[in-house]
Amino acid sequence: MEPTPSAEDRLSALEQRVAELEAAANGPKRTAATQKDVGETSSAGTESPASSGTAGSPAEPSETGSALPGDNETFWALHGLVDHLGEDGGVTYTGYTTPPGGTGPVAWQMGLSSAGLAQIDFAEAAGSLAALGHPVRLQLLQEIYEGTCTVAELGKDERFGTSGQIYHHVHALAGAGWLESARRGHWRVPAQRVVPLLTLVLIGTH
Repeated sequence: MEPTPSAEDRLSALEQRVAELEAAANGPKRTAATQKDVGETSSAGTESPASSGTAGSPAEPSETGSALPGDNETFWALHGLVDHLGEDGGVTYTGYTTPPGGTGPVAWQMGLSSAGLAQIDFAEAAGSLAALGHPVRLQLLQEIYEGTCTVAELGKDERFGTSGQIYHHVHALAGAGWLESARRGHWRVPAQRVVPLLTLVLIGTH
């Protein structure tokens, strides 16, 4: 009898399969996490979503007693995760969207098996999350995400305070990787941070 593949082996196979699908769908000219102009983003590609089912609360266990819900249509992403990683499972987030201030879509996927998650020191997330822990910074990020890209433009909104205060917040966000300079005086959310940012906002609001 052949040995059962480990969770890490299954995750590696999944990543290889995604890479093959990307290559087949997008051809050799696809680039990862690139931005061509202010507000225009594209990023590492993933498979396009096959359907749009979502769930906003924990599901009832299936009739078999498993924690995995039996509704394949609503929980298509969850069932796909378990199909690839097995009963040990893991956590992943993915997204495909065109930012309001952009001219092209952003696609992103990140995940770890349960074994990989067990190796994470939660404290390592403190700096990145702390930079978002201020309502004004989140409002600034939203404005920049939607296409307002200079401090002068942001300064027209009284919510953000003085130019000095705006620069302070912008530099704090840039230091944590949530913003980058597109060109002198212009800011944008990096392509590889768009979906993670939207994921965190979704977590905090739903």
